[in-house]
Amino acid sequence: MDALAYTWRPADGRDVAAIVAMAEHDFQTEIDTIFEPDPVAYSRNITLAVINQFYLPMTELVSVAVTPTGQLLAYTWAKRNERAPWSDNEMVVVRMAHLALSLPARTKVKLVNDMIDLWEAFAAFAAVPIICSTTMRGDQTGFLRIHARRGYDVRGSYAYKRLG
Repeated sequence: MDALAYTWRPADGRDVAAIVAMAEHDFQTEIDTIFEPDPVAYSRNITLAVINQFYLPMTELVSVAVTPTGQLLAYTWAKRNERAPWSDNEMVVVRMAHLALSLPARTKVKLVNDMIDLWEAFAAFAAVPIICSTTMRGDQTGFLRIHARRGYDVRGSYAYKRLG
């Protein structure tokens, strides 16, 4: 079977509806026992991130993986200027790493590795020394295992990496 063709590109306003739909379809059940999902709030927040990415480059990264026909396969959202409460070291914090759960496992692994490449390039270009990726998914083992293979220090559901 041929590999699924896709490209990564910066998200724009036209991607917001598909991003929100993917979050609702594939990931809402991961949060709805804790948080009250609000698609309007998520639309607003992802739209603001896309706007920040355009008007304030190097503050936020919102990228989408799309097929040649425009189908959304995955997206990621990361933000800089975050800090742990115990340090003034700046971090890039990954806010979202979503992909279509119906995809084959091999494609999902490739997409997550692509996301990590995007976060690391964003952090390096922005001269931010640390990346923090976290997950609240019930099934997080594979996601965190990919991080560990990529040199991240995994602690619980958090994965940290100091660049350079």
